[in-house]
Amino acid sequence: MCIRDRYQRRVHGMTELLASILWALLGGAFIAASSSLNLFLNGRITGMSSIFYTLITFDKKEGLIWKFLFMCGMLIPVFVILQTTQTFIKPTYYSPIGFIVGGFLVGIGTKVGNGCTSGHAVCGIPRLAKRSIVATMLFVCLGVGVGSLLGNLGWLRGEFKEYYWGQSYADTFKILSYILSGIAFLACIIVSIITYTGSKTSTEVGDIFLSIFLGSLFGIGLAVSGMCNPYKIMGFLCLNNNWDPSLIFVMISAIGINLVTFHLILKREKPLLQGKFPTIKKEFDPQVIIGPTIFGIGWGISGLCPGPGMLGFFILPQGFVFVISLAIGNITATKLILPMFASKPNQQTASTKEPLTKAQYQDCLLYTSPSPRDQRGSRMPSSA
Repeated sequence: MCIRDRYQRRVHGMTELLASILWALLGGAFIAASSSLNLFLNGRITGMSSIFYTLITFDKKEGLIWKFLFMCGMLIPVFVILQTTQTFIKPTYYSPIGFIVGGFLVGIGTKVGNGCTSGHAVCGIPRLAKRSIVATMLFVCLGVGVGSLLGNLGWLRGEFKEYYWGQSYADTFKILSYILSGIAFLACIIVSIITYTGSKTSTEVGDIFLSIFLGSLFGIGLAVSGMCNPYKIMGFLCLNNNWDPSLIFVMISAIGINLVTFHLILKREKPLLQGKFPTIKKEFDPQVIIGPTIFGIGWGISGLCPGPGMLGFFILPQGFVFVISLAIGNITATKLILPMFASKPNQQTASTKEPLTKAQYQDCLLYTSPSPRDQRGSRMPSSA
């Protein structure tokens, strides 16, 4: 009897794992479809960290409208799935400290490293960008390492009841979730109408519905693959006897499909509808090491990255903690850390006692505007 029970449990576990892998492959396919179409039609890279930063800074020059509509499109299928079944998304609780520390580090890391799992892994590797390959290897290894350390030591990990904030909060958040989602959907409608009335071409009108549609595809992919469930992600990041490898297949599916589609798309001279294809930054700098390292540590602590984090604001009881910390991390990186990496050209000052050679003079003109005296040639050396 005991042997039969153990056999049945093992078969049940294998069946669940197989189903999880199949859903992960399907979710990765939806994510690939969304990012490939976004590149093919508009020449856009579907980077969740970039979308999040544009939304919190309200930067109209960086495509605020399409990114907001894309985010609303992501929320629509996730909200519907959450209301109909808890197979893929569960309103789980997590350590607030983990969300605060992890969210802050993810915010800094993704801003310094200029990308997250979507920008570097899903869209960067298929373009054969060496920076993205290095970045992905770093944050995955650091995420698994930190997640395994914390998970096996029991730090910032707990059962559902340990971080449960009480039934009254659970009931309140359920109502709040409806309100927040309703506000987002209403804002989506209002922005769509305003954009529609101000559109001058059919391409601008089509971009409204296209952004919502592509966001919906991406949201479906995140939902059915389990990327919106921190415990599911922690099951992947923590190496132990209960390790869940299914999320590997999300990346395998998304990256594998995009390797083919991106290769074909980038053979074209320009996107089908508008824009132009982005160029690949080839040079390496400290940011490509430091950023993904910080991001990987934060990912291992919190179990969330920017895309699922944005959705967590609406569907996870403690998701707002992560999103606020993520925003603070982004702003901190922009104001305090990124200026450290800004290169400053060496300029020859006017107070130099030694006369400038002709080559030095021309080098100065690359960085400074000539003064009236320079234009008259009074400071131009007569000989090299």
